[in-house]
Amino acid sequence: MFRTAFLVLSLAGALCLWAQAPAVAACTDRPAKESDWTNCKKSSLSLVGMGLQRSVMIKADLAGTDFSQAALQGADLSKSNLANTWFVKADLTKSNFAGAFGTRTRFTDANMTDADLTKVELSRGDMIRARLENAQMGGAQLLRVNLTGARLKGAKLTASNLSRAMLIGADLSDADLRGAYLYLTRIEGTDMSGTTGLEQWQLQIACGDAATKLPAGLVRPGSWPCPAPEP
Repeated sequence: MFRTAFLVLSLAGALCLWAQAPAVAACTDRPAKESDWTNCKKSSLSLVGMGLQRSVMIKADLAGTDFSQAALQGADLSKSNLANTWFVKADLTKSNFAGAFGTRTRFTDANMTDADLTKVELSRGDMIRARLENAQMGGAQLLRVNLTGARLKGAKLTASNLSRAMLIGADLSDADLRGAYLYLTRIEGTDMSGTTGLEQWQLQIACGDAATKLPAGLVRPGSWPCPAPEP
């Protein structure tokens, strides 16, 4: 009798612990809101227009997957592989990309307002007309990224690497550029007058022209304009 009672209590305790245990990532789960694909291989998929709000894809392999027009508000894609991944016109509001990496990732016309892109490594990517208002981009490696027409109002770009990036026509009002590396960064005709933290040494290595607007106290370098960018 006592043995039976002990077994019943043990089983009840185990069931209680199981019920309280956190959900384990299921790589075979269908795409849906709040999916957990942590450490999963989800490369070369077509997820166009999918509702994936608050999904967790930490350290996931998302190379070549198409998230165009998908709803990814609040999703966590930190430290994920984004090589050749598409987020064209996707809603990435308040999403987390911290530490994500990849080349030729496309964010054309994506909404990345309030997103976290701290220390991303996304060289040769496309962020044309992307909305990056108030985005956290400190330490981001954005070499040769095309940010033409991007909205970077209030973005934190401190200590970021924008070497050979395109910022032509970007909205940089209130953007923080302290310590940003602007080697051959294309800012021809761009209004830089509302930025914060911009220093003369950054302009000396950047590529502007007579139409580039600068903050008070800074001057156009004599080396401007630069030669045409390399292909």
